[in-house]
Amino acid sequence: MKRLILAITIATTLAVIIGLVSYNFGPGYVVFSFGEFSLETSFIFMLGFLALAFFAFHYIFRVLSILFRIPDYLGLRYNKRQAEKARNALVKGLIEMSEGRFAQAEKILLKQVIHSDTGLLNYLMAARSAQQQGEYERRDEYLRLAHEATPSADIAIGITQAELQLSHNQYEQALATLNHLSSIAPKHGYVKKLQARVYKQLHDWDSLGKLINDVKKSRLISSEKLIKLEIETYSGMLNNSIKQSDKEKTETIWQQIPKELKDDAALLDIYLHYLININNHDKAESLLRTYLSRHWRESMVRLYAQLNTSNPQQQLETAETWLHGHARSAALLMVLGKLCIKTQLWGKARNYLESSLGIKPLPETCLTLAMLLDDKMEEADKVQALYRQGLKLAVSEEQGGSQFLSDDKNIIPKDIEAPVLKIIQ
Repeated sequence: MKRLILAITIATTLAVIIGLVSYNFGPGYVVFSFGEFSLETSFIFMLGFLALAFFAFHYIFRVLSILFRIPDYLGLRYNKRQAEKARNALVKGLIEMSEGRFAQAEKILLKQVIHSDTGLLNYLMAARSAQQQGEYERRDEYLRLAHEATPSADIAIGITQAELQLSHNQYEQALATLNHLSSIAPKHGYVKKLQARVYKQLHDWDSLGKLINDVKKSRLISSEKLIKLEIETYSGMLNNSIKQSDKEKTETIWQQIPKELKDDAALLDIYLHYLININNHDKAESLLRTYLSRHWRESMVRLYAQLNTSNPQQQLETAETWLHGHARSAALLMVLGKLCIKTQLWGKARNYLESSLGIKPLPETCLTLAMLLDDKMEEADKVQALYRQGLKLAVSEEQGGSQFLSDDKNIIPKDIEAPVLKIIQ
């Protein structure tokens, strides 16, 4: 409308100018000659004709231009409608997935995918839907199509593929996928996390040990889960090296373990048993003594009695210092009894073992005291009673029952049932 008004204004202005020129200077004339033909007209008429012809051709051209653009316009409208249908299909497909109708979701997601500007997302979600139906070949095909639709989305497609393979327990395939992704994006934290998960499932502890620092840096695992993963990893590495009888590797792994994790009972227990097996009892005693000074665990206290150090008297004196805080520990009293036997303090050993039985009868304590009385004190009547009681306690513990069976409860002699903790006092 504005252009039309402008055109009328310009035409009116030109007409006025032409009229004034004609009035002052006359109409003039113009002659056109072509071969034997000639055309003569006034100059004013010629100007008017040219102006009219200009506007006529201009608007004819515009009309033709609009007519020629009609197919493109209709195509654009069609594409917009198809894109809208594709977006609606994506939303509907995601809703179907969320509601657990995976077969329906798969169909909807693929129906308009060729018209969608989010084809990558459609194929990835279709792959997840196929996975939920157990259609793994279709899943892999959708992932391939996703890569064809968006070749630059290697990481997103690869991570989706690895996650789906992991959920199907395809650990070797998942590892191959993740190794490829790691070569493309060496510092991708989530890829490292998934690699760690695969190595854990495959019990490839050495590979997981090399990856553990990268997993830490990713900060994608909570502190509690990370500590648990580290302990499991180093435990697996230690057990593997011990099975391989590789002493150098075992020591290297122990040195690699962070200081705060060396206080973990599970890790320390593995390493202590390793030291005991290679007869390095003095080092084991030093580590165990340091641990028990900070953490009291009766399982570790029992292990202390298994050590055959170069100075058993010093070992006994160390264990006796623990009585100040743990005088009622049946395990500690049993250990002290065993250490006294090693130092040939028979009477003291008997007192410790009887005190331990008075607090909590244990099969091991019964056996140790019975052997002591049989070998050194020749008290056969008590020895047989202790053997029977120890056997009953062991069977009861194996079956998860109470410490004493219903019959023959008073099998332990009365002078052992109510011991006097002479040494403690």
